[in-house]
Amino acid sequence: MQLNAIPKIRKPENSPFVSFAKGTKERELLVKELDHIRNNPSGKHSTLPLWIGGPVYSTNEHKICIPPHDYKRILSYYDTSSEEHVKKAVRTVLAAKKRWSSIPFAYRLSIFQTAARLLETKYLMQMTAAVMEDYSKSPYEAFIDVQELIDFWNYNAYYASKIYEQQPESNTDSFNMTDYRPLEGFVYAVPPNNFLAIEGNLPTAPLIMGNVVIAKPSSDVVYSFHLILKILLEAGLPSDVLAILHGDSKMISEILTTHPSFAGVHFTGGTDVFDDFYTVVGQNIKTYREYPRIVGETGGKDPIVVFPGYNPVSTAAAIAVGAFGYQGQKCSATSRVYVDEESWAKILPPLHDFIHTIKVGDVADFKNYMGAVINESRRKEIMAYVDRALQPSADDMIEAVYVGEKPNPGGLFIPPVVIVTKNPHFVTMEKEIFGPVVTVCKLPKKNYESRVLKLCDETSPYGLTAAVQTNDIFKFCEALDELKYVAGNIYNWKTTGAMVAKQPFSGARKSGTNSKVGGPDNLRQWTIPRTLGISFIKPTDFAPPYLDRE
Repeated sequence: MQLNAIPKIRKPENSPFVSFAKGTKERELLVKELDHIRNNPSGKHSTLPLWIGGPVYSTNEHKICIPPHDYKRILSYYDTSSEEHVKKAVRTVLAAKKRWSSIPFAYRLSIFQTAARLLETKYLMQMTAAVMEDYSKSPYEAFIDVQELIDFWNYNAYYASKIYEQQPESNTDSFNMTDYRPLEGFVYAVPPNNFLAIEGNLPTAPLIMGNVVIAKPSSDVVYSFHLILKILLEAGLPSDVLAILHGDSKMISEILTTHPSFAGVHFTGGTDVFDDFYTVVGQNIKTYREYPRIVGETGGKDPIVVFPGYNPVSTAAAIAVGAFGYQGQKCSATSRVYVDEESWAKILPPLHDFIHTIKVGDVADFKNYMGAVINESRRKEIMAYVDRALQPSADDMIEAVYVGEKPNPGGLFIPPVVIVTKNPHFVTMEKEIFGPVVTVCKLPKKNYESRVLKLCDETSPYGLTAAVQTNDIFKFCEALDELKYVAGNIYNWKTTGAMVAKQPFSGARKSGTNSKVGGPDNLRQWTIPRTLGISFIKPTDFAPPYLDRE
């Protein structure tokens, strides 16, 4: 199909914030959507199918989607995949690949711009309510998650167009061009269970660049993923370029990652799982048609380093927001804090007030700042770390454990927890917990500034986010230098809150491949550039001018 135009994609702005403050129309609409989800007059629940060129209902085991804050209630059922479903998904998307990659890029990008607009208007309240129920996120946390997906779709379309604009120089004798081809096979997208925005971005970033994708959403959040699929299809996404599989992650991954047409994985999740992808690719490297792209973000052990003289109330607020927002289930969550003993004495009172002000419970109750953790396995893992701190050995050097108000039963709730230790290598200073637990390492004031940065750098294998709190610009610059590889995103207050296009996000070390989402870098992973050279005048002789010919 010919397109005699050079399309110009509008540079977007971040989606506007909605507060859901008391008395606002948006709050009224959100409550209405929550009531609609919860009040199921028929008593029947939908079954979410696999998607392989269209809905596919399986005779395999059916599983349930439940809200973590009310684990006796059912949101929906969903079908699970067999080996044949996985193989069919590969055949389906590969058959659609040539047609999808051949349409003019502006038409392809318009689908995701349409999806963004649908999500920002028609589906805004429905999706926010779905995220609250599926993830147990507060209205604020749910909305900024939805908002981020809107921004991903809008900005990724814009960044893709800017990548296509990047072209080589030509000269008087030739015209040169770069063609940004999609990868040759299929991309496997493996989203996590903590962010809708990532759930929506991991499959669509490769799709935007003309790839075909097979996605396996986390079993904990299938309910919201299917609303993403609904929006994409309504926006015009062809039914056969994205396949959705549920069920046994190990079985699905084994088939897909050993297939000759496996072209890459787009992943967010645990470090051990990501390590396994590298292992499998290495072991099967001679199998593939091309070298697969391994793109991913994994864990974090994100620190705040506090220098003496910083505002203690501001530090306390940064800890509360960073450690307890969405129950600490953000890869960027504040999980360790370094502070000298004199500063800690000033930080503790306001932080103590904050953790005892925070209410935990049903996210539909707007008095609650925190909801539940995502599943029972996560709850047990988190509580094992808390129990270790509550029953320390002499070497642990635990000074105190502060625990917030006990939540009501009925959900997978954990109150905010602050562990205070003098041991910079206590287990909760080093291991990722992924829950509402933050450990404060209280160090002697003597030699604090000369010691703390080295400790921070060498304690954790991760390199995702960090914050340095100081009013001294020289100390801040020194910290940036000494902590060069501690974080892919570093701030001067808290460790969370990256915005699309403003702070492109991801980390290195054991936090992933630092393939920044929210900017153009991630999209480049999903292309294979081809350079074209068109000569205007073709020589008719081989010989250069210097050659003496008899």
